[in-house]
Amino acid sequence: MWPDNETTLDLLGFKVHADLIKSVVMDDKLLPITVGIFGDWGSGKTSIMKMLEHDLDPENYPEKSQERDRLNGVVCLYFNGWLFEGYDDAKSALLSTILIQLGKNKRFGPKVKESIVSLLESVDWMRLARLGFREVAVPALLAYLTGGVSLIPSIVDASKSLIGIGENKAGSGNESKIGWEDVLKGEGKKAGPMDVRMFRERFSKMLADSDIRSLVILIDDLDRCSPQRIIDNLEAIKLFLSVDRTAFVIGADPRIVRHAISSIYKPEEIRAESGEYEPQTDIVNDYLEKLIQVPYRLPRLSPAEVQTYMSLLFCNQALDSDAFGKLHAVYEKHCSEDRYSVFGYGAIQSAFGGTLMEELTTNLKFCASVSPLITEGLKGNPRQVKRFLNAYVLRRKLADVARLSNLKDDILVKLMVLEYTEPKRFNQLYKWQASQDGFPIEIKKLEQILCLPTGKLDNESDAKEVAAEWGGLFLRKWITIEPRLGEVDLRDYFWIARDRLQSTLSDVTLVPPFIRQLFDDLISDKPGRISTALHSTHEISTDEIDLLLALFEHHVEQYPDDKKGYDGLRLLIENDISKSAEMLAKLLTSIPPDSIPPAVGVDLLILIKVKPNLEDIFKSPLDYLRTTKSMIAAALLN
Repeated sequence: MWPDNETTLDLLGFKVHADLIKSVVMDDKLLPITVGIFGDWGSGKTSIMKMLEHDLDPENYPEKSQERDRLNGVVCLYFNGWLFEGYDDAKSALLSTILIQLGKNKRFGPKVKESIVSLLESVDWMRLARLGFREVAVPALLAYLTGGVSLIPSIVDASKSLIGIGENKAGSGNESKIGWEDVLKGEGKKAGPMDVRMFRERFSKMLADSDIRSLVILIDDLDRCSPQRIIDNLEAIKLFLSVDRTAFVIGADPRIVRHAISSIYKPEEIRAESGEYEPQTDIVNDYLEKLIQVPYRLPRLSPAEVQTYMSLLFCNQALDSDAFGKLHAVYEKHCSEDRYSVFGYGAIQSAFGGTLMEELTTNLKFCASVSPLITEGLKGNPRQVKRFLNAYVLRRKLADVARLSNLKDDILVKLMVLEYTEPKRFNQLYKWQASQDGFPIEIKKLEQILCLPTGKLDNESDAKEVAAEWGGLFLRKWITIEPRLGEVDLRDYFWIARDRLQSTLSDVTLVPPFIRQLFDDLISDKPGRISTALHSTHEISTDEIDLLLALFEHHVEQYPDDKKGYDGLRLLIENDISKSAEMLAKLLTSIPPDSIPPAVGVDLLILIKVKPNLEDIFKSPLDYLRTTKSMIAAALLN
């Protein structure tokens, strides 16, 4: 089993991305600059941030080394925006944390530190202090204990031991009238309204008075914040955009950031007021382009990279730290010489002189056989790969305990990929095999139909309906990829996936935050959120549309009397989102008619009148509902 944590240990070949960004933020000619590390949920953004934080710290290099000398004057600060989600003012939290971390730096003298205290007052720190212990100190302490950079504890710690401002040290000759504890108590200078221009000038002067050549600020987990908090953090970053010597690196899913900008600034309302009707994305793009000068998109892992990643995960688990350290050095050399080939069984065996443990050999061969399947099913997402492997290990252990020795790994993984990507089809396959002693004739027919050299579906009536349901691009690939299941007894495979293990894939099948945000907005009662979400649905992939529709399906099935779920689907249909009409039609025949709000029927009749092409899709559900003794039947018949 593997923990789902970010790491500075590069098992993905992502060091090249970190090195590239490092070269940008250390180029004095490019500063000030803001770099965006863009990627999907679980794509490895935080790991790259941690690599940057490590690689930009001169203390991590030997004394008198060339790299340590090159980093002289570079200061790197890490800020996790999500840990401050609950704060009264996220903008002040970011600015204050930057200043506090700078103040704790041992190489700054009293003059610089006193400037930092003054700048803290400029960001309205006094207002935060007046919120009191319950609102500030407690959440700050929790952030500290959970690995975040806390505000109050940092100041208290700084005032007592690190900063030294306001302390009377015998013989020091340095006594300051303004101290960190004075700021907390509200004593000293009064905090006035923040003047953006003055803040920049004073901050720039403070950097000039120090020996900082490059101040690099890493902003992580921005996409996990609420839209308002995302904007607050972006607005805080804007204060530094014209300050020399600064570099911001922001890690986020760009779709969530765009969604937040649209939610807060409401481009449609701005256009209506101005009388201009440019595409909605112009306002959002302009905002992002002015804020982030260098967008850098992380690619999805290829099958070769997924196999390499899985292989290194198994090696890290099986080997001691010294042995794995040596192997990792070989892997890094491999990456520098050949970035395209797999670092798998052959390369690992060669690194150890041809001798490997039997269990590790088995696991590495397993990685080679299943990596294409896993890559296709999990879209090359590192976090999903790791969680999938954890679920696989649990199932494999259960099979061993139950003495199911005939289970083949590639078949188990193939079925788990279907369970993850197409749970409805997985359940359908389960029912087929359960009624046919483990050998469903339907899967055999599908393999015969979809594996034809022409790649076309058969026209036979008994196979056409089944083939149509399984005719999606991913399902066609899943059916045709080895191993074939037509002659396999599937009973044992489904036995280990029964109710007792429903939770093993629960963490794997987490829907990306952006898709959950779209769903929440679409069933909200806020017109602005709904409008923004509808626009965003046109920018997501087919796979993500399927995930969004699955959320609607789950919601309607759990809360059939809640009209919001039906309304959300209707909005998707009105906006021509693929498969949305089919999903609503399916739900209307699977939900107890008495549970469906009557107004759903009225809305549906209006929808068909506006979009006559939907009549064929909804004819069967409407005919069925009209025959029932329910309120929706009465609405449809009136």
